[in-house]
Amino acid sequence: MKKKIAIDQLRPGMYVHSLNRSWIRLPFFSNPIRNVETVTKLRAYEVTEVVIDTSRGLDVPPETPMGMGETAEDVLQQVHESAKVHAEAGAETSALFRDVQDHLDFDDARTDRQVQNLTDQVFRDPHSMLCLSVLRNADTYTYEHSVNVCILALFLGRSLNLSQEELFLLGKGALLHDIGKCMIPQELLQKTGTLTDEETRIMQNHVELGVDYLRRAGSLPEPGLSFISHHHERLDGSGYPRGLKSDAISRFGKLAAVLDIYDAMLHRNHYKEPIDPHTVLLTMRAMVDTQLDPDAYRALCQCLGPYPPGTLLMLNSGEMAIAFEPNGDSPERPRSLLITTPDGTIRGQPIPCDLTQSGTDKHGYARSIVTAINNSDILFNPLDIIAKEYSMLPHGVPLTSQSPR
Repeated sequence: MKKKIAIDQLRPGMYVHSLNRSWIRLPFFSNPIRNVETVTKLRAYEVTEVVIDTSRGLDVPPETPMGMGETAEDVLQQVHESAKVHAEAGAETSALFRDVQDHLDFDDARTDRQVQNLTDQVFRDPHSMLCLSVLRNADTYTYEHSVNVCILALFLGRSLNLSQEELFLLGKGALLHDIGKCMIPQELLQKTGTLTDEETRIMQNHVELGVDYLRRAGSLPEPGLSFISHHHERLDGSGYPRGLKSDAISRFGKLAAVLDIYDAMLHRNHYKEPIDPHTVLLTMRAMVDTQLDPDAYRALCQCLGPYPPGTLLMLNSGEMAIAFEPNGDSPERPRSLLITTPDGTIRGQPIPCDLTQSGTDKHGYARSIVTAINNSDILFNPLDIIAKEYSMLPHGVPLTSQSPR
């Protein structure tokens, strides 16, 4: 039997009869889908639908929402695989930036491999990657911010249907957007409190230092380079280094500003406490039209939902949960992972939970969100429940500032 399915439903073991792209453009492709990498490549080549032959391969399984059929073991396996990629990305990016600090040649091939690895995993399991970017103890080690912004950029770029080349350049620009900080004195990066005018000037110079370095290396063409050169520019001209306004800021630059601010506000740095993702999006709303591009902000909100993956939630049942996956039909009720019992006892492993399940609360549901919780306000690390072996795994060298200064 032949059946048309979306690319997101394609799995190893299925047999593809036809697809909505010329086969000539896909020299790597063969009819049986043998691995996840083939699916990732098909997405990158903008394949959106395929026709499978169920008589020659697997059929699409019946859909079951998370919490209705997916087990804790399924979720933990997903997070485990993504956590390995996330940890490796932090270590690789740390090593890459140390080479720059040590005046060694820029390893472009290594960077490209890192971007491709992150791209593949974001396509395979975006929500685990986004969760880890929020929950990982990112105030302890350098370069987490660069990896997080790269993951966000790839996730957003995928939703915007960027071409394969554009998506790669967006991801590479995001991973390298703060490379100029390698040329800033460490004592300044680590300073607590307010910077002097001269220190601010030196700190802000990291943008042009990074752009000049990558131009000399010849490793990042436009529009990827504009992600770096414009990530501190603001619509009203209040940004730096050039004080560009509105249409003078590139599309990648407008995306960069939104992503950089979002991740920086999530995590603790030398002079501010972290904020939960739900509150970050609400706070950023006040910056739209003056500093942030409304289309870029709207695109991020549509991707993440009002409670982005990684948001800690207090439920009316007394349970605590982690928002794991946006729910397209009910965005204010994300698919979640229960991490405590109603009396506050920490669970040994998470329980998948669909917050749209009907019940007896005043809203007609089994559980409803009371509020989002700041990670710093709880006495345990949620990663100890969903990815314990990676919750405290060092990714790099000691912290340098990753704030949007």
